Amino acid sequence: MSKESNALPVKRFRIGFLSLLQIVLVLLIFGAVNFLSSQLYRPFDLSEDLDFTLSPSTSRYLVSEAVSEREDPIQMTVVFRADAPYYSRIRPIAEEYARLSNGKIKLRFVDPIRANDIAETLAAEYGIVFQQDLVIIDARSGKEADPASERTVSPNVNIVKFEDMVVYKTDANNQRRVVGFLGEDALRAGLISAIEGKPRKMWVLSDKSDLNSEGSDIWPVLSANLVSQNILPERVPLTGVDRIPDDVDSIAIIAPNYDLTAEEIRVIEEFWNRPRSSLLVTTGSKIVPPRLRAFLRGNGVTPRQDRVLTVKSGVIQTAVTCRFTSGVEFTRDLWEKNTLLEGTTQSLDVREGDNALLAKGITPLLLLESWPTFWGETKFPADEVVFDEREDTPGPVSVAAAVIRGAPNDEQLAEEVSRMVLIGNTGFLEPKHAQPQNLDFLASCANWLVGREELSGEGPRSLRIYKLPLLKPQVSFINRMNLLFLPGFALLIGAIVWSSRRS
Repeated sequence: MSKESNALPVKRFRIGFLSLLQIVLVLLIFGAVNFLSSQLYRPFDLSEDLDFTLSPSTSRYLVSEAVSEREDPIQMTVVFRADAPYYSRIRPIAEEYARLSNGKIKLRFVDPIRANDIAETLAAEYGIVFQQDLVIIDARSGKEADPASERTVSPNVNIVKFEDMVVYKTDANNQRRVVGFLGEDALRAGLISAIEGKPRKMWVLSDKSDLNSEGSDIWPVLSANLVSQNILPERVPLTGVDRIPDDVDSIAIIAPNYDLTAEEIRVIEEFWNRPRSSLLVTTGSKIVPPRLRAFLRGNGVTPRQDRVLTVKSGVIQTAVTCRFTSGVEFTRDLWEKNTLLEGTTQSLDVREGDNALLAKGITPLLLLESWPTFWGETKFPADEVVFDEREDTPGPVSVAAAVIRGAPNDEQLAEEVSRMVLIGNTGFLEPKHAQPQNLDFLASCANWLVGREELSGEGPRSLRIYKLPLLKPQVSFINRMNLLFLPGFALLIGAIVWSSRRS
């Protein structure tokens, strides 16, 4: 006996419409996700040492007022051959510059071999010859109205050449080879130079400073560090100078060897009392001369007549382990980190919180202090070094300080303050003693002195270039493997597979 079926009729049109609608919605979602991911994305640096992540100071500069408040964008043109050895390194770094600037840097890549017509246009516009890979940074404002003849001499155009991006080392065979890549550093220096147009000027008093105080020429390290911050150091004698020119932003006295005369002290004090003036002083192996010492003491920081050291297992150690103190904004990236100061180090008496100084608008600030195991020894050299609480300075001792003259907390007067940095060591500038954290500290101090706080902190690092040394027999073995053994092994596998199928 058959039963009536209770099954409902199949609504094929409805099912087909819903299926089509689902397919359309999936395609729309897929397209929307792809579009959003192409517009809003965040790259990640998966390299072991974060080689393509910009340093904190560079990142801060790219969002600072110097970049973010520009009306006209900055044109960065990377003119690199696509098959150049370092194209894969400079491209992601340049892309990070453009990304972090929030559209204020317009990036363009040009292969001078494949896009020869564009390269010729660039060569004519900027007056350059493409003898090597380079990057053009154009920070001109209203450049469309500029005559073509002025474009090649504009101070707001900077050409960063490939040779400025690499570090060379001469090997035992007198052959130069690349050991480091400074792409971020070179682009940052070029960007600052293009934006500012002209470098800040710093006078290094050559007749008072001992640039060979530690038995090694410290000028290359000092000048290279300052030039990379777009600060131009000039060795100038103070003798015969009646007044420091207004275009000088800062004065440096490096390892003072000779004292200042009464007239020279007057010139220094007149400069120091100007708005937005700055001083950089580092002590050397000799005692700071009396007049200069009195000037520094009057501003709250007195170099002591001692030598910072410690004794470990009966051995005197003069390389001082130090700690960056917290609280001063321009050294934020270095707070509570340790560093090593080699050479001669003198301790400083930093009068923080002195009411008499505060009443004069002078604020001393501690920047760097030694570990507690180090002390300021007043009798050195000596046959036996032992801490004497009656004469020596107990640790931890201050070895670097900053001074602010003015009212930094007053919004109307904050930009008019004068600044000073005193470091009780010069040996850290020797090439053999130069360490990244100390050079970052020097760069932070220099940028703070000229009013560029956003560039203070940890700076760019050199990307390490590794080269695997191989002997001739090893190279010969690798060639045989590639040319004979690997093809032969593939042929053998193919023969085995063919034989198995035939059987």
